[in-house]
Amino acid sequence: MTPKLPTILFVDDEIGILDGLRRKLSDQDDRWIMVFATGGEPALETMKSNQVDVVVTDMRMPNMDGATLLEEVSKRYPSAARFILSGFSERESIFRTLGPAHQYFVKPCDTDILVKAIERSLVFRQRLNSEHLLDVVAGTKTIPAMPQALTELLRQLQSPDGSTTEIAKIISSDIGLTAQVLKLINSAYFFVPSKVADVFQAVKLLGFDLIRSVAVLAGVFEAFRTIGIDMKAVQRLENRSLMIGAVAKRIAQIEGMDENIVDHCFCSGMLAHVGSLILFANRAEQMAALQKDLGSSGAEIVAYEQRRFGASHPELSGCLLNLWGFSDTIVEAVLCHHHPSDAAWSISDRVGPTAIVHVAQHIVKPEPADSSEMEAWLAPLDQGYLARIGADDRMDDWIEAARRIKKELPD
Repeated sequence: MTPKLPTILFVDDEIGILDGLRRKLSDQDDRWIMVFATGGEPALETMKSNQVDVVVTDMRMPNMDGATLLEEVSKRYPSAARFILSGFSERESIFRTLGPAHQYFVKPCDTDILVKAIERSLVFRQRLNSEHLLDVVAGTKTIPAMPQALTELLRQLQSPDGSTTEIAKIISSDIGLTAQVLKLINSAYFFVPSKVADVFQAVKLLGFDLIRSVAVLAGVFEAFRTIGIDMKAVQRLENRSLMIGAVAKRIAQIEGMDENIVDHCFCSGMLAHVGSLILFANRAEQMAALQKDLGSSGAEIVAYEQRRFGASHPELSGCLLNLWGFSDTIVEAVLCHHHPSDAAWSISDRVGPTAIVHVAQHIVKPEPADSSEMEAWLAPLDQGYLARIGADDRMDDWIEAARRIKKELPD
C-alpha cells in the first residue's frame, strides 16, 4: 500500500498570494497534498474533512486573523504543526501568535526555507509512534506554565531582525525568568570570566543560540516549581542537564571545534532531556513508577519509555525543539543522543555535536572505582558508531575532561 502523503494547508485572504504559493511549491506535488483556504473560517471547514499535518497561515486577515485561527487549531487539532507566514508590518501583532504558533516566517519567505521547515516538522511526526504523545508535544504551548516572556523571547531569537537590546528587554520584563537566567549564567557551569549582573551583558557574552537554551532551561524548571510534582527528581534532572552541557562544551573545545559548534554542543547537552519534563508534567504517576522500576531493574531508559509511553524522551525533546525552531544540528544531537547511528541530517562520518552529546550524557554518570569494570561501564555507548567516526580513541581524553568538570562543578 502506498503511504498517504502528508497534507499541508495554506491560508491567506488574498487569492493572489495563495496562487503564488501554489506555483512556487508545484514541485512538491509528489511529496505533499496541498490545500488552500481564503481565510480562517474556510480553513477550519477544510480541516473538518481533511487530516492536516501542517498549517501555514497569514497573520492579518479579516473576520478571523492568523492568531485566532491557530488558537482554534491548537484546541481542535493539536497534532498539526502551526506556522505563521507574515509581513514585517505585523511585527507587533505577531506577539499574539506566541502561544499557538510553532514557528514564524517573514514575507517574502525564501521557498527553500519554508519547504525545509515543513519537511522537518513532517520528519519529526514520523519519529513519534504514539499519536497521543504527538498531541501532547504539538499541543504544548507551555511546559507546563511557561512565562509569557519566554515565548516572546523564542520568537525574537528566531526573527531575522532580532536584536540584543530587544532580547534583553524581554528577559528583563519577567522577574522570575531574569532571576533564573542570571543564576544559571553565573553558575560554575558557564565558565564566564566575571560575575554577570546585567541581562544585556549576558546576551552579549553568550550569543543568541546559547541565551535561547539558557532561557528555555530556566523557564521550564522555574515553571515546574508551581505544579506540585516531585521537585527533587526535577532538580536532579536540572543538575544533570547542566552537567551534560558543560561536559559536551569541554569536549568540543578539546577537539578544537569552532565557537559556533562548541555552543551547539553546550545547548544540545543542556536541552537533551526537555522531553523528560513533558513526561513529568503530563504523566507524573507513570514517571514516578518508571523511576522506581529503573532503580530496581537497571533497565535502559529509552526502551522502557518506549514500552510504557510509546515514545522516548529523546524523541519528545527533538520534536519540541524542532517545533520551537532550534537549528537542525541541535535538534539532531538531542534526538539521537542515545542512538547516534540514527542521525540522518548532519555529517555523520566525523565527530560533531551528535557524537559528543551521546558520550557526554553517559560519562557524567558515576564512574566505576575499579578499572576492570570500565568496559562494562562504557558498554551502553554506541561503540560501532564511535569507532566509525574515529572517536573511540578519544574516549580517555573525554573521560578525563568529565572527571575534571565534575570536580569543579556542584553536584
